[in-house]
Amino acid sequence: MKKPYLAVSLLFFSSVGFAVNAQQHVHGQGELLVSQEGSMLHLQLVLPAADALGFEHEPETTEQLSSQNLLAERFTLNTNVIDVEGKCELVGVEHTLEAHDDHNKSDHEDAHEAHSGDHDEAHESEHALHKEHDEHDEHEGHEEEKHQNIEVEYQFHCDDAVSGITVTLFESMPSLSAIQAQWITERGQGLSELSAGQPTLRW
Repeated sequence: MKKPYLAVSLLFFSSVGFAVNAQQHVHGQGELLVSQEGSMLHLQLVLPAADALGFEHEPETTEQLSSQNLLAERFTLNTNVIDVEGKCELVGVEHTLEAHDDHNKSDHEDAHEAHSGDHDEAHESEHALHKEHDEHDEHEGHEEEKHQNIEVEYQFHCDDAVSGITVTLFESMPSLSAIQAQWITERGQGLSELSAGQPTLRW
C-alpha cells in the first residue's frame, strides 16, 4: 500500500507556491523535490526511464530485465543515488519500478513446447502465423506507448540539521544532463539546477 507522506509533501510544496511538475517528461532532465519538516526529510526524485534504464517499456530481454531489477534494488537501498549531509537514517522508500523474474516466462515456454508436440504440422504452421501477428501487434503497441518516468521517494529521520544533499547517480546515467531541484526547509526555500559537474544542493 502506498504511504501518504508523498501526497503530504506535494501538498506542502503547492501550498508555498512551488510548481509541482512531477509528471512532465523531458529526456536528459530529471526533477527533485526536497522538503524538511522538523526531523523528517522528504525527497522525491523523478527520472526519465530512457535515461535511467535506456528503455521506456516493460523489459523484453534478459538484459533489460536484469537492468531493471538492479536499478530497483539500487533505489531501494539508496545505493549511489542521494547522499544526505547530516546524521540521518533512511526510514521509508518507494519507487515505481517493480522487480520481475523470468520463471513465468520459462514455464510458459516449456508448457507451450510440450503442447505443440501433440499437434500436427498444419496446426503448428497456423499457430506460428498467429504468433507472428501477435508479435507484430505487440511491437506496434510498444511504439505507441507514452514516454515513461521513474519516481523514487525517500523519507529520512535526521537527528541534527541537514545542510544539503548530493545526487550521486549522474555517473551511472550519462545521458542525464540536469536535475531541476526545488527545496523548502526551516531555513528557506529555493530552486537550483544540479548536474554531473554540480551535483550538490545546499541550503
